[in-house]
Amino acid sequence: MKKIFFIALLAFTAMICFHSTSFAQFSKGDKRIAIGVGLFSLGANANVEYGIMDDLGVGLYASYERPSLGYIGVNYSYSDIQIGPRATYHLNRILNLNNEQFDLYVSGGILLRSYGYPDSYWNAYGINSRTRYTTANLLARVGGTYNFSEKMALFADLGSGGSWVQGGISFKF
Repeated sequence: MKKIFFIALLAFTAMICFHSTSFAQFSKGDKRIAIGVGLFSLGANANVEYGIMDDLGVGLYASYERPSLGYIGVNYSYSDIQIGPRATYHLNRILNLNNEQFDLYVSGGILLRSYGYPDSYWNAYGINSRTRYTTANLLARVGGTYNFSEKMALFADLGSGGSWVQGGISFKF
């Protein structure tokens, strides 16, 4: 079974490596939807993007995170929901990148963040406090996509807003 899986993985990798069409340029009118997971905490994220001009897209970003860390006598966990507008600038033209399957980008925005702690966390310290908070949060991310077809790509990025390191798949329409 391991040999079959390994051969299938090699075939898939070869198909991706030898597929050499141009997918990475982000242009006016392009539409993308991306869904992903936080790589160092339990969470999920999604964003939509619409190209308002070549290399610049705007859209909406949302993330949910629920990490849980156990300490002696206290289970520290919280839930974190963030949503807001996102602007993304694609850097391929400005950096004069020749590999058309990779797309590097920077993103920014302002997010509405709602996070809270379970009552058991506060009660362990004898604190009676509000368990849900709402604030504004800065979205600042840098990342890249690897386009393995005209309509699909893998992405990874890091920064503030949701999990610090995220990865997933994006779809272009």
